[in-house]
Amino acid sequence: MLFCPECSAEYTSDVSICADCQAELVPERPPEDAAEYIDWEVVQEIPNEFVGNLIKGVLEGEGIDAMVRPHEISALGGIRLESEWGEILVLSDQVQNAKIVIEDYLANLPADALENGDEDTEEL
Repeated sequence: MLFCPECSAEYTSDVSICADCQAELVPERPPEDAAEYIDWEVVQEIPNEFVGNLIKGVLEGEGIDAMVRPHEISALGGIRLESEWGEILVLSDQVQNAKIVIEDYLANLPADALENGDEDTEEL
């Protein structure tokens, strides 16, 4: 048996080129890539979903991958596990940049801008 090094397709020994990739076949199946584990780290606690999505958008606007993770368990009627509503996570290699972006963003907001995040958004 021969195998395509690009797509791992299997061929009989009378074929030498992959019909799909046009790559030269090899006698051993190429190793499968191991799934890459991605570390996410918390960079900011958030008081509500509105603020979380706002900060997430600011980070993504700066090219930083971010996600919002709520502390509520929806299956239990929205029971909150922490004092804050949730948190912002970013990839571990983007933590420093994310903290700088968040700090700069929050420093330029009026002091009470995020207190009523889901009620009053005009100042943001």
